[in-house]
Amino acid sequence: MLMKTIYAFIMGLFFITIPVYAQDQPSGGEHQLPSAADIVAKMQSKLNLTQDQIAAVSPIIEKYTSKREVLRQSMLDGTADKDSMRSQMKQLKEDEKQELSQVLSADQLGQWEQMQSRRKHSDGQSQPDKVEGTGNIGAGNIGGGEAGGGNTQGQ
Repeated sequence: MLMKTIYAFIMGLFFITIPVYAQDQPSGGEHQLPSAADIVAKMQSKLNLTQDQIAAVSPIIEKYTSKREVLRQSMLDGTADKDSMRSQMKQLKEDEKQELSQVLSADQLGQWEQMQSRRKHSDGQSQPDKVEGTGNIGAGNIGGGEAGGGNTQGQ
């Protein structure tokens, strides 16, 4: 009798926790992109940005994160085709890199590109890590799952 009670209790907990856990997960087609603030914070820690660089990088990241989100939403809405979106994302990434090159040192830019590349491969996506944001991080972004440039800790 005691075993049946314990078994029933454990099964009850199991069935209660599954729906709660499932609600926290994004639905199949959704991939949550990191916010611009998350991306900048990741850049700050991984690239050792100065306060002046943070001030200069923040509006760049915000601008391209927003543009990538608009493109992503148009793709989800069915108002943009994949080829068009892919070429537009590529152009955004190039434009963002060009703007960031005016603020970051060559070493920092190289590390940023590595972060973007690792993010792309770890997500299995071709969009710009977490810090789903910038370059690959912004659109896909720097938070959750992207690797740090040159510094592989925390991944």
